[in-house]
Amino acid sequence: MKFSNLKSILLLTIGLLIVFMMSSCMGAQTLLKTAPKVSNGAAATPPITFKTLQEWESEKSEIFKTLQNEIYGVLPKSRYVKKTKSRIIDNEDYNVSVEEIELTSSYFINETDETKIDFLSEVEIKFNAVLVTPENFQADAPVIMMANFCPNHDVIPLKEVSEPQRFSFTCHKDNIISKLIGLFFGRYITTPPIQMIIDKGYALAVFFPSDGFPDSSSHLDLYEFAPDNDTRWGAIGAWAWQTAVLAKYLDQDTRFSKTIAYGHSRYGKSALLAAAYDETIDGVIAHQSGTGGASLSRNKLGETVEAITKQYPHWFTPNYSEDNITLDQHYLLSLIAPRPILLGNAKRDVWSDPEGSFRAAKGATPIYELYGSAGLEQEKLNEFNPNADLAFWIRPGTHGVVKEDWPAFLAFLDAHF
Repeated sequence: MKFSNLKSILLLTIGLLIVFMMSSCMGAQTLLKTAPKVSNGAAATPPITFKTLQEWESEKSEIFKTLQNEIYGVLPKSRYVKKTKSRIIDNEDYNVSVEEIELTSSYFINETDETKIDFLSEVEIKFNAVLVTPENFQADAPVIMMANFCPNHDVIPLKEVSEPQRFSFTCHKDNIISKLIGLFFGRYITTPPIQMIIDKGYALAVFFPSDGFPDSSSHLDLYEFAPDNDTRWGAIGAWAWQTAVLAKYLDQDTRFSKTIAYGHSRYGKSALLAAAYDETIDGVIAHQSGTGGASLSRNKLGETVEAITKQYPHWFTPNYSEDNITLDQHYLLSLIAPRPILLGNAKRDVWSDPEGSFRAAKGATPIYELYGSAGLEQEKLNEFNPNADLAFWIRPGTHGVVKEDWPAFLAFLDAHF
């Protein structure tokens, strides 16, 4: 048998294995479903009934505290943000300037009483980010903070970009696993269309969340911030905190006027939480963020709270269960108002529950209206309006980042930034 045939068989076998693992998680029935064009599900509960902006503003901190206690765990305050290393990286592939930076920040464990701050333990976190700016970059332009599944040196494929200390796989374009991931999850799942983004005048701040907080339940020691296990933060909260650290640094850089948090799937969840946590973040693109992200936890299709907490016990606080929550995800979206949010979805990605995300956006719209915004302006899931402050995008296909996604994302960014 020829080597090429063996390679094809191997690729097919690995591909079928990926499909089997996906179907075992999602269930065959979910894989065969398609998101509806019109939302028929129950309205988000409890409904948002604030009558005045002043009333809403006075309750925001308590609402965020409730979401932390019930879903994400307590996010600590970052004590400082410092750029501890920096170097310019030569490149010939793009018409850009590339700078790799190391950011250092810290938080206190068991931060329950600030008057006893000297007795608290401090945890220092370091992680790298790669800043990519157009050579003709105009001052006061927006920067997209991009959390990625792949290490920075794969997302920005320049040989001088550093490899992180913590990564267990590679997304290099010549790697068989990487090719399969691209085949099943889209051409932009590993590396974004850098030239397309740069040509539009946006800068990128790329980072690999596992560089600071590994995506593994074997590293729960990093998530033991709270004084009791029931309210300890999970990885989603840690990645949101990490995004906020990057936003604080970029906010001090006079080159950038606006910061947009971008994330796909699990990092879509953390992008939304980061914007709720840190008001210096000016907008969010949360693509297929699903349960614990934009999708409602109650009355949902696809992945349940029980399923996600069983498979990823380190993502959320141990309190997170459908029986325990008093607020749902429309409150998370409301905390970001009136800043613009794009919720990305796909028709056959019912596991991520596009219809539940649509209902959450409808549920959050009353708060956008208090700020003078129309919020979600579409009646059907497929009536994408990039000008809306709560924009909802859905395309054919399944879970991933494909060629149709980034033109939609950039249309939204152009409309708002």
